[in-house]
Formats: sequence, structure tokens, C-alpha cells
Amino acid sequence: MLLHGYAGAIWNWEHQIEALGEHFTVYVPDLLGHGISDKPRIVYTPSALLEWLQGFMDALGISRADFVGNSMGCGFAMALAMTNPERVNRLVLISGFPAHVLDQARGPYLKLFSRLGVGFVFRLAYRLMGKRAFRKFLHGIVWDRKQITPAVIERASRLRKEHGQAWPLWSSLCRLHEWEEQFVPRFSSVRAPTLIMWGQYDAFFPPAVGEALHRSISGSRFALIPNAGHLPMWEQPEAVNRQILQFLLK
Repeated sequence: MLLHGYAGAIWNWEHQIEALGEHFTVYVPDLLGHGISDKPRIVYTPSALLEWLQGFMDALGISRADFVGNSMGCGFAMALAMTNPERVNRLVLISGFPAHVLDQARGPYLKLFSRLGVGFVFRLAYRLMGKRAFRKFLHGIVWDRKQITPAVIERASRLRKEHGQAWPLWSSLCRLHEWEEQFVPRFSSVRAPTLIMWGQYDAFFPPAVGEALHRSISGSRFALIPNAGHLPMWEQPEAVNRQILQFLLK
């Protein structure tokens, strides 16, 4: 099960599907409120999204799985491992999801919007975001800017324009305190074998954040991916796929 991060979509995993699919049955959902999945007008609490993930598994008859998450997707995988450990075989956590998220994050806009607490401003900024602003956003999470081609910008921008909504993102942001209160204190209870991978040049969550997460999960392994930012599985897929397969197939 591959779980993308906040404001992400299944295209974040486009370089993993075939490589992992040679060895596993791979499920790659757009999380509730993201991509082309439904975006109901609900309160997007961590618990609500965790309930959605379990419902997704139940609907497909998946009682137990290996999870590979990126950023916020790591949070869902970890939350499931804390609350229903019988449903998790192994965890691969890529670039997240730490304690004190907003304090650790280097992206200034999320902190600003969260502190302002004004949903209207957030929704307006989301609606007015053009391709130039979207390129700047991607430059903040992708280290090798040569990979941010016009085709990549066009695809991501079109997906956001045709299927995106500000409400799920704003609601999730407003409920981050519940992650801190309900799940962060339980990090040490994660017992699933865990591999943590981090981009060497992750400008959003610097590698020190990943090393701290590694120390909080007993028995976890930590791997630094050279020449990558916050989406190492997209920037350096061969290196990341090799690490994932070595971990899951051993």
C-alpha cells in the first residue's frame, strides 16, 4: 500500500508501481480529499482519515499489508501500526511524519496560514495559484529542479484545477494538533519492522528530523538518499526502489 503525502496524489509513486508490482500486489490510492478521490465536506481529523484507510482495506478484503508512506502518508501508516498493529506487516517511511510538524517544517506558508486561522485566505490562495506559483512550490520539495519540466507542471496543475479543493487541505491543517496529542506520544509503541528513508537535501523536513524519528521507533533502520529532496522516491527511484525491495523481500 503506497500512501502519498499532504496535497499529493498517486503520481508521486509513478516510478514505484512497476518495480514493486513485479514482486507484490500494489495498491496506490488517492487519499480521501486528495487527487481524484472524493472530497466530502467533513472534518479531516487524523482519526477520520485513519478510519477511511481501514475502510479502504476492508472494502478490498485486505486484512494486513506492508505500507510505504511519504510525508503525511507516513503518519497514516504509523497511526495504523499504533492502533491496529495486526493490520501492518512492515513500514517504509519516506520523509515523514514527525512530532511537532509545523515547528519542524521549513515551508513558511503552512505555518503562516495555520497561525492566521483564516480559511478564507487559504482557499483564496489555493484558487489563485497558477502554474508559476505551483512551480515554486515544487521547487521547495524537489531538489533537482531539472526534473520539474513543463510537462510535470502541466500535469500537476491540471489535476489540481480539475479535481482539487481547498477544504480538505485546510481542514487537515487545522487538525494537526490532534496528531500531536493522540499519536505522537505513542511513537515508541510501533513494533512493525520499519525502514525510514530521507532525502539528503530535503528542505521541508531536514534529515535531522528523520534521524529523530528513527530514534523514536525502536529497531528501525535509517537510510539517507543522496541528491534528493522531500520526494526521494520520485527524484531517485532506482535508489529508493532498491532499498524498499531489499527491506521487504529479506
